[in-house]
This record gives sequence, C-alpha cells and structure tokens, in this order.
Amino acid sequence: MMEKTVRAEFSAAGRSFPPYGTGNNHNTWYAATMVDARGVEIPYADRDGRELRTVSERYYPAPGQKFFLKGGVIDNPKYEYRGPETLPFDELIRRGYQLPFYADLSRMPESERKVIWGMMVGEEAKTKVPVYQNYTERGFDPDRHMLQSYGTGWQSASFLEQERQFFGAPGGLMHDWDLKTNIDGIYACGDQLYASDCAGAACATGYYAGRKAADYAEGVELCQCSQEDIRAEKERLYAPLSRDEKSGISWKELNKAISKAMQNYCGGVKCDSLLLEGLDLLKKYEEEAVPVLYAANPHELMRVHEVMDILTVARLVLQASLARKSSSEPLCFMRSDYPETDPPRDRKYIVIRQEDESVVVRQVPLDFFGDLEEEYEKRNRDYMEREAAGNGR
Repeated sequence: MMEKTVRAEFSAAGRSFPPYGTGNNHNTWYAATMVDARGVEIPYADRDGRELRTVSERYYPAPGQKFFLKGGVIDNPKYEYRGPETLPFDELIRRGYQLPFYADLSRMPESERKVIWGMMVGEEAKTKVPVYQNYTERGFDPDRHMLQSYGTGWQSASFLEQERQFFGAPGGLMHDWDLKTNIDGIYACGDQLYASDCAGAACATGYYAGRKAADYAEGVELCQCSQEDIRAEKERLYAPLSRDEKSGISWKELNKAISKAMQNYCGGVKCDSLLLEGLDLLKKYEEEAVPVLYAANPHELMRVHEVMDILTVARLVLQASLARKSSSEPLCFMRSDYPETDPPRDRKYIVIRQEDESVVVRQVPLDFFGDLEEEYEKRNRDYMEREAAGNGR
C-alpha cells in the first residue's frame, strides 16, 4: 500500500501552523472543550448520538460499548468502535454555531487541563518545543487563553492536492501471522505495519510481535558478527560528521528537494511519464547529494539519516505507484493514464521489495490472511491456554 497517500492534513512546513498548535480536540488534545466565536460550547456526542453533558463523559464508551478507538486511522470507524466526538461540522453550521472555533481548556477541570497542556502537549516530542515551550515563553496560559482553529473544522491549514501525506492507514511492511517480515528474525509492529496507525494498534501489535519474537529467539543460536561489516557500517553512518560544510549540503536542503520532487511528480494525479521523471530525479539526488551531506553535530547526523530514509521511502512510493495500473478510491490514488477505478483484477495488495538493486513486485490477494478467528486460534492456541489457566478459566 505504498501507493496510498492523502491530501495533507497538517504539517509544520510552509503555510501551516505547527501540528497541534491550533485549537483542536484530536489526538494530543483529545477531548478538549471547543467553543464557537460567541463562546458557546460545542457539544460532544457518543457513539449512539447521545449528547454528553460533562467533560468526564467524553472519555467513556457508550452504554453497552466495550471500548472505543481514537486516532488518524479511524476517522470513519466501524460503528462499534466510534468514540465520543464533537458534532459533525455541517451539523454545527446548520445549528448556527459561528466560525472561528476555539479550544478552551479553561472550561475543563484542572486535572484534565493539565493532562492536555502539561503532559500530552508538554511531553510529546513533536509538540514539546514548537508548541509547549514556545507558546509558554510567549505568554500563553491555558487557564485564561483560547487557541483558534483555522480553516473549516479543526485543521491547521488547507493544503493543495499535490501536497500528500501518509495518513489514515497508509502503507508499510508486509508480514506474516507472527508479524515477521520477509527477513528471518525481524519482526514489526505499530505504524511500521501496512494499514496500521495510532497507539491502540501499536500497543496490541507490539505485545503480539514481542511474544512471537521471543518464541523465535528461544529456538535459534546467535551467529558470529562480522567485525568488517560493523566497521564499514560505522564508517558510513558517521561519514557526514567529517564532511565540509562549505562544499556540502545540509539535511534541510535535501529534505526540501525531495518534498518538491514528490509534489511535482507524484501529486494528486499520477501517470507513468511523471513517475519516471520523479525516479530519475531522486536517483540524481542519491548519486550527487547524499555523498556530500554534512552534519555539524550528533543531532544533525540523526536528521541526515532520517532524510536518507525519506529518500528511500519516496522511491518506494514512486515504484508502487508505477506498479498499480488503475485508479483506486480506497487508496486515494488517481492515474490520468489509467482512469479505470478499482477494477476487480487490481483489487489486490501490491508488495514491493529490492533484490540486488532490482525492484521486485508481486500481487497478494486482499484476503490472504484467511479467516481471522480460525487462523489466530491455529497459531496461538498455547498462548490462549496459558491465559485461560492464569485467569482460572
């Protein structure tokens, strides 16, 4: 599913405010009190449409509901998992609520206000400095001040169609029933998996992958490491620290170049000629820019390697997009040269890998995993029995 991207929803770059630095009630800010331009509070409703009267009700499932999920992958969840949410934007406008909207933490109990602003915004890596630290230094006080929402709803900006993001169950690593990758002994979980997103999936798959990896480790012997390979890898990793700043380029320059290349050649509408042009340009970056990337300190060195990873992912996206010869509504994927949408022959996963510098593509049926309950029990019977015995059942 590496060909799946959506029009960007938020970013810290360009025309956008910092993610979670504007009024909203999602993810890091869930479930902030929202008000309209007149200060009228915007109601929350549970899964069944029952409007909630207290702040605490926003954090509980509906009567008879075992649990709910919140996060980017479940904007349109199946009915059973829908959690408390503000009324839909169209409904708010119909009822006369007036833009702009604001997040007003001052109306929340002190404990909940501190959880959002002090813990969640304060301790999450992507918000600690750009939002919590900068806003606090400039005088923002959640006891007294509100944060405005921009655009419609709770977005931090309105993006162009060619500005794409991995969002809402995007692509990732292919795996088997043990969450093992095609490399023996390497397991994956969380957002690394295809069609996976947010904390609930990360916790569940992390526990599962860890259990399976531990079982695997008990049955294999440690191999002898190659000191020559280790030396060569360390040399590659630390090389940017020894390069000259004046004759080299920074990670920011390459990051911008990759972003612009993907906007130009892999935007909202794709075709073979654009995608091939994009691959040629990325190959040029790999040959000419990567060897002269420099880093002045360990922090910049980390960023250099992150951007090199981004370059690899960009190539994956272009190759996967080339391999899908039709358009697809679920994948938010449109091709001008193959406008046919979701034909039965292409309702399959495209799996892509590299072997000896060559791209290898295969197709996998959507239901390759079989019956979920049956296949799970077949592979986890010993675990289920242990759990049942431990719970006295």
